[in-house]
Amino acid sequence: MQNTRAVQAAALRLLLWLLCGAAAATTTPAGAQSVDYGALEQLFGEPVTTGVTGKPQRATDAPANIEIITQDDIRRSGATTIPDVLQFVAGVDVRREGLGSTDVGIRGYNQASNPHLMVLVNGRQVYMVDYGRIVWDALPVQLDEIRQIEVIKGPNSALYGFNAVGGVINIITYDPLHDNVNVATVRGGTQDYLDGSVVGTGHIGDSAGVRLSAGGFRADDFAPGPLTGDDRYARQSPYSGNFNGDMRWQITPSVEAFADASYGHNRLADQEPPGVFGTEQFVTSSIRAGVNADTRFGVVSLSAYRSDARVGIDNVNDGVPIDVGEYQSSYVVQGSDLVKLGADHTLRFGLEYRADADDSGDLAGGRISNSIYAASLMWDWQVTPAVTVTNAIRVDDMKLHYAGTLLPGTGLTTADYNRVSLVEPSTNSGIVWKATEADTFRLTIARGVQLPTLLQYGLQIPPGFYAPPAFVGNPDLHPSIVWNEELDYDRSLAAIRSTLRTAVFLQRTDDVIAWPFGAPFSFAPSGLPVFFSANVGYSTAAGAEIGIKGHNSAGFHWNASYSFVSTTDHTVLNQTPPPTSIVEYGNSTPRNVVIGGIGYARDKWELDVQARWQSSYLDFRMNPQRTYLLPIEIDNYLTATARVGYRVTDRVTLGLTAQQFNQSQLLETAGPPVERRIIGSVSVRM
Repeated sequence: MQNTRAVQAAALRLLLWLLCGAAAATTTPAGAQSVDYGALEQLFGEPVTTGVTGKPQRATDAPANIEIITQDDIRRSGATTIPDVLQFVAGVDVRREGLGSTDVGIRGYNQASNPHLMVLVNGRQVYMVDYGRIVWDALPVQLDEIRQIEVIKGPNSALYGFNAVGGVINIITYDPLHDNVNVATVRGGTQDYLDGSVVGTGHIGDSAGVRLSAGGFRADDFAPGPLTGDDRYARQSPYSGNFNGDMRWQITPSVEAFADASYGHNRLADQEPPGVFGTEQFVTSSIRAGVNADTRFGVVSLSAYRSDARVGIDNVNDGVPIDVGEYQSSYVVQGSDLVKLGADHTLRFGLEYRADADDSGDLAGGRISNSIYAASLMWDWQVTPAVTVTNAIRVDDMKLHYAGTLLPGTGLTTADYNRVSLVEPSTNSGIVWKATEADTFRLTIARGVQLPTLLQYGLQIPPGFYAPPAFVGNPDLHPSIVWNEELDYDRSLAAIRSTLRTAVFLQRTDDVIAWPFGAPFSFAPSGLPVFFSANVGYSTAAGAEIGIKGHNSAGFHWNASYSFVSTTDHTVLNQTPPPTSIVEYGNSTPRNVVIGGIGYARDKWELDVQARWQSSYLDFRMNPQRTYLLPIEIDNYLTATARVGYRVTDRVTLGLTAQQFNQSQLLETAGPPVERRIIGSVSVRM
């Protein structure tokens, strides 16, 4: 173990040396510091991305599997949330268990409070630090202010951060310096649903821009369906309210400052912990500031942000209300430099400091926190006009901290937590070969790192709180390492104005982490019955995707895709049927998914239909006595959404959407069935 840490520390020192060497190299300016996506779209003739290498690229030219969802796609989907949009993307798994509760995964390994997915809003990570989960309805962004959503599939830890092992959802909003977006939208419909949002942009001369947005909803949640007893009583109807402000200031032609802030208040019925259905309230806030400067050493970016969340968990146990509170916080400082060495080499190197904390006497017995130092280096090399090679490495150095009162009888001490120190490298490599103007091949290899979440380390739930045994974190957890190899082929079909995209991949996850709620049962040395977080073995996955998307001059557009993934577990869990642990990826991932859509636009009318069919899978919920998890078979299902839009004037658009119009109720998870929704909308643009 000491030799391994010595090698990892040496790798970190080597990376830091490379970064210093890159900074000292003779460079040419890398380009403008603020990305004008609108101008780039006009230049390339299609949406572009800068997220992987820092330079503008078509999605097919990037050294990663990326799909870009545009604002037109979002509007025409009739979606009210971001997961509503993502459910019609190949390789994305969306599970709705309430009107305001959704879990999203990429290429399998989805579960309640999924920690395998990274979500960014304009470069800021927005996950909750307790379980590493995403609370989608608490994101401080309105659908009308989103320029595009980038879906990056597969492990990308070296490019985006340590928890980007399943994939990345990169949300990019309109730039207040370059884009004028002034729109108000009101929606209403079944389930007593009512929401509204407003987005406004203002300019101060030609050098500064501000965008403000606010929105929220209230509704009656779906009927509890199969939920019984305490879970029924604990669920409350959801509501949400979020505010966001974004500012950019071009101080000089080569220096730009930016800042943003957000605040939200949300109540959502969801699973907490997995298998137990209750209600959570979130009060979230964030503030960020930074500067970009075009220097002789490249484009230098510095930023710092703070995110806070006050979380209240309302559950019921044997008819007795349980009110759990926690305070979560993140402090992040980031610096990067994007440089060009001649015409063929682009380097991006960065340093990051992060401090996450979860303070809860109910869940952690005190304060569990970490401090993470990271260094990264990306090298993009245009070998020939047709071949590009990209390599990236990132090293994370994490130390754990605990202050509080541990659950007695577990055998753990605060010293066990405060001695935890990890150094882990992650890598991404890709070769893109543009064989012809129409044909592109992409080969990628990745080593992703999933650090244990704070409550996987430090959960302290006594016996009888949720179930007879105790649920306890484990300071001796190892990170999960995700290995991935992928071969993609993209072909432009100019004759029908379409793009064909295919992918095959192999993946292995070592040291799979089981939360206490899905870990092996054991007895502590004191005799205390307990579930400890644990590394339980490894898991493999193999899959393929094929899809086509296009449009024509007559106003039609279409998309169709098929995704397949086969997952096999090699763990100490679920050795005999029936399975009782949620770490059951082999059966809890739908193998087959088919997605299809068609739309038509002419004059003032828009008509769109999207459908998704997926094969059956296994989900879990607690038995009524909350003594063990019940496996629930979720049958294969088809869900379809249709929208019709009518532009009354150049500024006013009416819309009518029927979500899941093919069925009145649909069981997507072991929670409440999803109900058909009919939603009308009015949007006014100025």
